[in-house]
Amino acid sequence: MTVGIENINRVPSRVIKIVLDLDDPFGPELTLEDFIRYYKEMPQPPKYKIVCIEIVTCTEDNQPVLITECGQCDRFIRKFDGEIYCKGFSS
Repeated sequence: MTVGIENINRVPSRVIKIVLDLDDPFGPELTLEDFIRYYKEMPQPPKYKIVCIEIVTCTEDNQPVLITECGQCDRFIRKFDGEIYCKGFSS
């Protein structure tokens, strides 16, 4: 029988800034970079709102997840300095 040794996984997070058009709910959502490239200006409130979405790649299944979902995982330890720390096992 092999017993795994517990280790700590450190996963960097990524922030994606999305621009929402509050006047047109059917308008396309654009990243901040794409918005600036297309319109040649910064989005101005109150018409536009910038929403920041933080994502990481889950160490269990390598799928992208929201940072808020990490807090519900049993292996989650903490978020610190743009990274997620979670428990992992190596054999």
